[in-house]
Amino acid sequence: METPPTHDETPEEKPRIFGTSIGDLGVVVIAALCTITLIMILFSPSPFEKLEKAQARQAREKAQQEQVERQKKIDAAVATGEVSVGILPSGRH
Repeated sequence: METPPTHDETPEEKPRIFGTSIGDLGVVVIAALCTITLIMILFSPSPFEKLEKAQARQAREKAQQEQVERQKKIDAAVATGEVSVGILPSGRH
């Protein structure tokens, strides 16, 4: 016959936090981290938005540069007398 365990031989339970086990708290912590990560992803600025803005700015700068070069060519042609500006009568009456 076996004798019942004494106080010294009984396994001690670890103290519980808020009446829950450590595993339950781990699940809650992981769920909270996933939720925070999802919220940060949803409200952070999109890298594609930054790319589109940069491409649009680059296209505007290129168009402006082309306009400046075109105007310089026109000004140079007018200054040398190659081009004259005048109003010609139309052939139709």
